[in-house]
Amino acid sequence: MMREIIYYLPEQISEAVRLVPEKLTGKKKYDIVLICGMGGSGISGEILSALYPDLLIVSNKDYDIPKFVDRKTLAILVSYSGNTEETLSNYEQLRRRKTDMLVISSNGKLLKKKALGKIKIPGGLPPRGALGYLFTPLPIILHQAGLIEVDPRKVLVSLWKFLIRERGGIERTAKKMAGKFIDRLPVIYSDSKAFMPVANRWRCQLNENAKVLAHFNVIPEMNHNEIVGLGRPVRLNKYITIVYLNDPGAHPRNTLRRKFLKSLVGSEIPSVVDVEPKGKNPIQHIFWTIMLGDFISYYLAIEQGVDPVPVDRIEQLKRQMSKYR
Repeated sequence: MMREIIYYLPEQISEAVRLVPEKLTGKKKYDIVLICGMGGSGISGEILSALYPDLLIVSNKDYDIPKFVDRKTLAILVSYSGNTEETLSNYEQLRRRKTDMLVISSNGKLLKKKALGKIKIPGGLPPRGALGYLFTPLPIILHQAGLIEVDPRKVLVSLWKFLIRERGGIERTAKKMAGKFIDRLPVIYSDSKAFMPVANRWRCQLNENAKVLAHFNVIPEMNHNEIVGLGRPVRLNKYITIVYLNDPGAHPRNTLRRKFLKSLVGSEIPSVVDVEPKGKNPIQHIFWTIMLGDFISYYLAIEQGVDPVPVDRIEQLKRQMSKYR
């Protein structure tokens, strides 16, 4: 099941383009976009922010919303299940502040609540397997709200066609790479702010699909702290694989920093995976790399004899939390 979910990411993007109503936001001017969502739903807001760095897009992953949120904020609540308690808490606070809200969900309490507009997406998937449905409406919403000038639909259509062409090669590459992650702690570094959500997505998919701990950070920030601790304790080094996600649009100084980082720690941590994204533009680079990471997490699960679908600890924690209202 999980393999098919990953494989059909391009079809999700194609279908989601058609799910967005033509007029969703009206003509009101907004200063801030607030994306509320957790886990597999929330990553969509991080990707949106990376793709539109000139806009003030805030990704909110908590029970409370920032105090600066007001009537000039457009809030987009993303919850695949529609029952995410943090996102429902965000809804109530936004309602009291009379903030315009849009909802993206497959079902649940959130979809039943009053909002400026709603996008109902297909259900039946684990939230982490619905990224195409959850992300695709967001840039279209930005265009409808007058926050970006160019309609992103053509770019999104090109994206799904690109991923269809590439997915066979991506899957074969992932299957070969997965062996480097067996019994290892993946340490994932992006060399740009734009690729931070990609590194985070890799971490999340390795956590949930392969059931392994993973860590991520970004260059240049990690050059000012983590670089000193990397490789200590020494006895752990043979269990670490460093992954470099190399953004084609990274600042040249960051590319240089990555090169020097590799030379500094290479003798201590020899297991390294370099990822060189394919594509013609940033959104293709991002989703090509996301799809690769998704497939690696799946094949790592298979190699380790783990079922990639269930997330028992998450479900157990939800059941425990539901007892305390």
